[in-house]
Amino acid sequence: MPHKYTSRALTTLKAFSRKQQKGLLATFFTLLFLVVFVISVSGGLRVFFPYMGELTGFPFGQKNYLIVFQNNNELRPTGGFISSYALLQFTSGFPTKIKIEDVYGPIDDHEKLAAPYPMEKLLANEWYKGYTFRDGNYNPNFPDSARELARLYHITTPDQRIDGVIAMNFHVLENLLDTLGPLEVEGKQLNKDNLFEEITNSVNDVDRHNLQSLAQRKSILKPLSDAIIKKILINPFKLRKISDVITLSLTTKDLQLYFDNTNLENLARRSHWAGEWPAQALTLHDPTTQAKITGDFLAVNEANLGGMKSDRYITRHVTYHVRFSEAALQKTEAPQAEVKLDLNHFGIENIPLSGPYTGYFRFYHDPAEASSSYALEAPSTFLKPDDAPRPLDEIVRLNPGQSQSITKTYTLPKNLITDDQYSLYIPKQAGTNGDIYTVIIELPRGYRIESDSFDGRENFAFWEGPLNQDIQLSLKVLPDTSPPILTLQENTELNKISLHFNEDLNQTFAADPFSYAITDLNITHPELTDALSIQKVVTTSKDVDIFLNGQTAQPEERYGVRLKNLRDTHGNILTDRSITVVERLAQSGP
Repeated sequence: MPHKYTSRALTTLKAFSRKQQKGLLATFFTLLFLVVFVISVSGGLRVFFPYMGELTGFPFGQKNYLIVFQNNNELRPTGGFISSYALLQFTSGFPTKIKIEDVYGPIDDHEKLAAPYPMEKLLANEWYKGYTFRDGNYNPNFPDSARELARLYHITTPDQRIDGVIAMNFHVLENLLDTLGPLEVEGKQLNKDNLFEEITNSVNDVDRHNLQSLAQRKSILKPLSDAIIKKILINPFKLRKISDVITLSLTTKDLQLYFDNTNLENLARRSHWAGEWPAQALTLHDPTTQAKITGDFLAVNEANLGGMKSDRYITRHVTYHVRFSEAALQKTEAPQAEVKLDLNHFGIENIPLSGPYTGYFRFYHDPAEASSSYALEAPSTFLKPDDAPRPLDEIVRLNPGQSQSITKTYTLPKNLITDDQYSLYIPKQAGTNGDIYTVIIELPRGYRIESDSFDGRENFAFWEGPLNQDIQLSLKVLPDTSPPILTLQENTELNKISLHFNEDLNQTFAADPFSYAITDLNITHPELTDALSIQKVVTTSKDVDIFLNGQTAQPEERYGVRLKNLRDTHGNILTDRSITVVERLAQSGP
């Protein structure tokens, strides 16, 4: 017998006409198709679907997001110079407002704030007003910069709630136009190839000596964003390509996300879309712990403080060389690191697109350094006086056609290798595009490496490639199981034979005269046989000097040297063998 509610439903359904039933089914299948379509075209962005309520305020809430547009052709620590910003508002799950503003406007209207080093030094001119919103992305760890941008925004708009910050680089606009095709904006045809020049010219086509003109300058971003949204709406079957562009932009940090909401922020972290350095990140599996990612860390971070778009024409090559001595592997001394940055400004004098470049570079080997030198509540606490020691930063000035190399050396933690494992984390700076990195890890001779990321070359580990996203490299140190190898033997001084090995020797055996036997082979001068004896043996790590009695001047004569019981510091024994040394003395005749 059917349930009473089932019977009621059947009665109600029968009350509908056949036409009404078809209409209901059509509506249902239409909605089902739309849901399936949206999910299928969302690609990697579908991870947000379970959180749409928290993201958009559905069903009865409101969410406000601060969007900053960064021009990475004028590079700043989290992407680029902030040229515009917008407030995106969701009400009950739907976007209800987006207002794009210029950074040279009311948001500047506050008392002068002290700027972090060396902004005041490099940016100061007759129009400079001090540290303000457009400079707030100065911390290379994006969540810190996002919170700072929200703080600076609230100085002039204290009552507006901010639920998150989205940073968008110029690359995103170029890639969107590449996918959508050309757009007509205010009578101009814009495409990926001319977008940079048109936007730059529109921004700079203003009398910078006229403060009113500067404050009222018109941004092309608002009509451009309207045109992009319109073209997306009339091309729904390009949504999957648009989704892929956005997902790729998140991976390369051309888009970075910060949320006040814990669930959303942890989602951004798990997806590696938060622009967060590993030491500031909570562990992915347990967000209540503050555990740090262990291992080595390298970040080269640039801030263009010259006011030009010269980063579009600058190439960078970073070489990182880490040397482990035997003592460093035993954790009794620190490994040594060297970072070399090669810069090349291949642009021409084409102001404002290209011209003289002024940049500030910071080299980080501990991700915690970014936050420890940067306090959100009191910016003055992260200032550095001009005479303060700054061993790991550099101010660079380049004219078009010039190049420069910067080298920094420092010691690393003694416990860098744990359980024979070494790892290196390199975060990509947002806004850069395929900078070349070369990583060389040097172990003592005799050691080998095992790795899926490094190329092993005897006791060296080598990696080279473009840095398009954050990477983590790792290797395992394999114990030395190879005996020492003789790489050089010579007799350049009477009664002295010198040997050189490829690795450190056990000094007890190396310094023992009974480890060697020397004889005259009588090859070139059989008429004269030297009666040789060993006077003493002097050793220093890889070198052995054998001092003799009884050697006479016999040019090009051969001497046999028998090596017995030699071994390296790990106990690997060199099999007894005989070698030949030729007498070539400076005082000998031809």
